[in-house]
Amino acid sequence: MKLYMSGNSPYGRRARVAAREGGLMDRIEEVFIKSFDDLLVLGPGGKIPILVTDTGVSLCESLIITRYFDDLSGGKLLPRDPQEKLACVALESVACVLMDSMFVRSMEKNQRDQALRSEAVLTRESKRAQRCYDVLEQAVARNDAVMREGAAITLASIAVISSLGYANWRHPEDEWRTDRPQLAACYDRLMLRESFSETAPVF
Repeated sequence: MKLYMSGNSPYGRRARVAAREGGLMDRIEEVFIKSFDDLLVLGPGGKIPILVTDTGVSLCESLIITRYFDDLSGGKLLPRDPQEKLACVALESVACVLMDSMFVRSMEKNQRDQALRSEAVLTRESKRAQRCYDVLEQAVARNDAVMREGAAITLASIAVISSLGYANWRHPEDEWRTDRPQLAACYDRLMLRESFSETAPVF
């Protein structure tokens, strides 16, 4: 299989970490995309990441790819217990909202001409991100089974760390660590894992 991505994409990072934690790296070649045109050859969306399976099927959207990796791993990336699985998916959904919100804000700040930027969009998405940080802090503070120390790595913890790493790179002004000591400690602890450290954004 070939996993197409860019180096600092948080969406690509989710797939990369899932592949490592699922024990699939001996079956995957990571390919770094050089241009948008290269993406369009692989699929209509033009989004990072794209997985081309060993049978030639092209999958886009990080959520779909990570679910596929979970299937290939025999279910290593989601809890077996139904209630824990639901809690995992709920937390993953918050991290997904955070990642998407930050991406919108990043595009507004970095890709749109300054004269055309919408302060309303920037403010709305900044507030959305802060709400998500607070929910993640609460999940860690209550010793959520998905995020507690010693818990298995899941698609939720992968999405959370990938989102926070993106925040460090693109939105340091969020200061997400401020008044969120439990989340900060959890991030620092998980960043010691090889799968997270070797896929961290470079900036």
